Amino acid sequence: MKKIVFLVLIVVLISGCTTNEPTGHVTKKSTVVMEDEKRMEVYFCPQDGCREKLAGLLKSAKQSIHCALFDLDLPEVKDALKRDDIDVKLVTDVDNEKSSAELNPVVNFGYQLTHNKFCVVDGKTFFTGSFNPTENGNFKNNNNMLIITSEHLAKNYEDEFDELYNEIFSGGSEVEYPIVYLKDTKVENYFCPDDSCSIHVIDALSNAKSEIYFMTFSFTDDGIGGKIVDLHNNGVKVKGVFENTQVSDYSEYNRFLENGMDVKKDNNKYNMHHKVFIIDNETVITGSYNPSSSGDEKNDENILIIHDKGIAKKFLDEFDKVWNYDGGLISQCIPAKDVVISEVYYDTTGKDSEEEYISIYNPTNRDVNLDYYFISRGDSNQRMSGIISSNGTKKFDPKFSLPNSGGYAVLSKGGYEVDYVEWESDWKLVAKKGEVLSRKSFGKVNCEEEWK
Repeated sequence: MKKIVFLVLIVVLISGCTTNEPTGHVTKKSTVVMEDEKRMEVYFCPQDGCREKLAGLLKSAKQSIHCALFDLDLPEVKDALKRDDIDVKLVTDVDNEKSSAELNPVVNFGYQLTHNKFCVVDGKTFFTGSFNPTENGNFKNNNNMLIITSEHLAKNYEDEFDELYNEIFSGGSEVEYPIVYLKDTKVENYFCPDDSCSIHVIDALSNAKSEIYFMTFSFTDDGIGGKIVDLHNNGVKVKGVFENTQVSDYSEYNRFLENGMDVKKDNNKYNMHHKVFIIDNETVITGSYNPSSSGDEKNDENILIIHDKGIAKKFLDEFDKVWNYDGGLISQCIPAKDVVISEVYYDTTGKDSEEEYISIYNPTNRDVNLDYYFISRGDSNQRMSGIISSNGTKKFDPKFSLPNSGGYAVLSKGGYEVDYVEWESDWKLVAKKGEVLSRKSFGKVNCEEEWK
């Protein structure tokens, strides 16, 4: 049987149990809980298929699903919530109530945001993170989601949900179990504004000895920014990515630059939506909370502070990917390892909008789900769908025009180019009126020679 040990938060007991010290600020409810199992999954969007992970979790429910979601428009997730055989409840924000109106959610009509992104399943497993289950959140933006099984952490989220469902917004009780050990992994859990999230973030950052990495959508909290400046000035390495569209006079971006920190704006043409700090390669702060005064004092938010080197490594890998992302362009002819563009019909004999098409071919030995692939030209971007079998072909009718000269098309996945073709431009590919431009071989991508 699962062993659960309750400990009063006394320094002697904590030091006796583990070398992992709690952060400096502890809420009045000072119970520390230890559970003898650790079940924690980490996923990143769009590359890990967050939609499928969440829908699968919801479909596994046997008794209840309780969700507090800032936004929701993914049909697969909404379908998983349309169940009469179990207790399903949803809270959402007024800004996005129309997209989930058929689920009869409780709606926050206040000026503050119900900005949480969490669901609790059967009172024991929950998902949280930066991931809104939306088209943009799943297919375009950089996000993270965690699925955790824990009796006590799930109880925290259930308590928060109950407050929201009873329309207690922007307030409520302090978290019951702020510190939970899942085997040897310490997890801190707080809700804003109830638990003053910024204080806990500052306390966690204060423990940094060597380095802090961060990825933040909105970062305007001067208190957190000031702590990072102090740490940097005392020798802690700081490296971070800001969402490009959120950099302003109120952002910490310019302040960090002026203090000589290694920071940059992201290159995702959509949104870099993470709210993540990684401390000394062993502690991760994540959740729905943006380090801002609204996130701390007004909006309903949640954070987890996870003390685990393995989890930190996963987030560091994601940080490296976001930091090094340069737009995902293919700069040279490279071997094909994925689906490719195989045909372009651009100079039609009839009405272009009715006859133009692009065909995709799968040269691999596996079926490929095209839901995460986009075909685009310039700012025009269209998500594909369906399964393409090994050695199979699928034809797509683009919603954008394919010009008769100077045209091109890009096939991409997760923000990275998969294939590219251009015609009657620098590439000298030409199809006569009524003829289809066809690829002749499938060994390489971004190669004019493959089409000749």
